[in-house]
Amino acid sequence: MEYLMVFVLVTISILSVMGTLYNKRTGNTAGFILGGALTLSVGIVAVLALYDAIIGISA
Repeated sequence: MEYLMVFVLVTISILSVMGTLYNKRTGNTAGFILGGALTLSVGIVAVLALYDAIIGISA
């Protein structure tokens, strides 16, 4: 179940980047700014999840 969530996060990150680039290409400034913020936040969470799945975070 843990690896499924990582796969879902990576997939959402890729789709988020694609959407942000589409907003930039079509000239949708508000969508580009909001999409960029979402992409940044989801990307950070996805990188953290990948790090936890591969290396592990010990608390």
